[in-house]
Amino acid sequence: MSDVPGIVSGAGMQISVVLVDDHAIWRGGVQSMLEDTEFLVIGEASSGREAVEVVRALAPRLVLLDIRMAGGDGLDALQVIKQEHPKTVVVMLTTYENPTYIARAVAGGASGYLLKGVERDDLIAAIRRVIGGEMLLARDDLERSLQAVTRDAGTSADLIYPLTPQEERVLRLVAAGLNNRDIASILSTAESTAKTHVEHIIDKLGVSDRVQAAVWATRYGVAQTTPPAP
Repeated sequence: MSDVPGIVSGAGMQISVVLVDDHAIWRGGVQSMLEDTEFLVIGEASSGREAVEVVRALAPRLVLLDIRMAGGDGLDALQVIKQEHPKTVVVMLTTYENPTYIARAVAGGASGYLLKGVERDDLIAAIRRVIGGEMLLARDDLERSLQAVTRDAGTSADLIYPLTPQEERVLRLVAAGLNNRDIASILSTAESTAKTHVEHIIDKLGVSDRVQAAVWATRYGVAQTTPPAP
C-alpha cells in the first residue's frame, strides 16, 4: 500500500524507524522496546529541525516524534515531514495529553498520538495497527480533531481525484471514524471488500493511512458530519 520501502533482512521485511526526542535516554529506551520485533531503528534526532534532515536522508517508513523539544518543535517538523514524505507514517509519542496538541497533530499529518507512559506491548501493538492502515484514535477523538482542521478554499468539486462513486462513499465513512467492519455492514458487502476500498483510496489520494484520508476528506468538503448507523 505504501511506496516507502521497508528493509529486507534475514528475518524478513523490517519496518524502518526514526526516533525523535531531545532525551537520549528516552530514545535508547524506545529502541530497546523495539528490539526483537519487525521495527528497526535506523536513525535518531534530538530536535524538530534535526528530524527533518534525518528523515530526508533516510526516508523511514515510521517516525516516532515528540512534540516539545529544545531546538525545534515536533509539530512544526511534522508538517515539513508530511509535505516532503506524505506516505511516511508519523506517530506522536509525548508526555502531553493536550486536546489542542492532538488536533494540531492530526491536522498536520500524524497517524496517531501516544503517551510516553505506554507499555511496551501496547506501543508495539499500536504501531503495528497504524502501519497496517488502522486508526489509533477513537472515533470521538478523531471527530474532535477533524473539527479543528481548516478547510482549504476549494471544495471537492474544484479537485480532480480518481475516486469512484463507491470509493467516495467509503471515504465519507472513513472520515466519520468507522472501521472496516462497520463500513462493510453499511454497504452490505464483505469486510475484505471494504478493506480493499480503503486501501485503494489511500493509494489514490497519496496519503499514509485512513486518518490522513479523513483529514483530506474534511479539508475538501467530502466528509459528512453524521455517519449512518452500522
